[in-house]
Amino acid sequence: MTREFRRQRTSLFTPAPVVHALRGVSLDIAPGERFGIVGESGCGKSTLLRIIAGLDQPTSGVVEVDGVDIARLPERRLGFLREKLQLVFQDPMSSLDPRMKVRDIIAEPLVAQGKRDTLPRVLELLEAVGLQPEAADRYPHQFSGGQRQRISIARALAPDPQILVADEPVSALDVSVRAQVLNLIAELVDRLSLTLVFVSHDLSVVRHVCDRVAVMSRGEVVEIGATEQIYDAPQHPYSRQLVAAAPRLRAALAGRTAADLAADTLAAKERP
Repeated sequence: MTREFRRQRTSLFTPAPVVHALRGVSLDIAPGERFGIVGESGCGKSTLLRIIAGLDQPTSGVVEVDGVDIARLPERRLGFLREKLQLVFQDPMSSLDPRMKVRDIIAEPLVAQGKRDTLPRVLELLEAVGLQPEAADRYPHQFSGGQRQRISIARALAPDPQILVADEPVSALDVSVRAQVLNLIAELVDRLSLTLVFVSHDLSVVRHVCDRVAVMSRGEVVEIGATEQIYDAPQHPYSRQLVAAAPRLRAALAGRTAADLAADTLAAKERP
């Protein structure tokens, strides 16, 4: 699969330059798999995610979901994909309508499906993501960043999808909250038997929630394999750079707080 974009022409005598966002990308994600896509900003991972979600079309190639090629389907025929696949975005504040109460935000995809009595499902989802029932009558700005991301996850789960696509879902959160949200995603994916596609620039985050990972660089998949294998013994030079640059989240994932981590950092600086 390829995806090309044309920039504006800078001269009447030369053709518009072409940006190759994706070059020969080929992936096979099995039902129920927890699959990660990792790479630096500009590597093409967000473009790939948009194509998988049916929000963009490849310049060439095939994108099959349950045997249906969605690459050339018009929007009016993507209804099955909108029910089957849901997204969790990077910034929960910008992805949640500040004028809507939480109950209406979570119920929105259910209303789009024609369902009327949505409150029981909303309360069920709030409990599933660790929020109290009274949260339904509050607005997004009344919550912390981690709580807002829990609301985003609840909204994504509302139509009972089979595929959950998460685009940098914890990069806007601090370390201790990031660990909580990652644990929540992993727990829900297992409990609901979801297929997870998790996009991140951070290999240590992907390691925590994914079984298999594709490493992307400059629009190409340079390495693909079991997450532990790539983390412990990366083969491609770019994969080795990512592993070396990955921050260590083990303390936070084990339940340590941001204050604990800050204290360790301060103590290290004060050592002779």
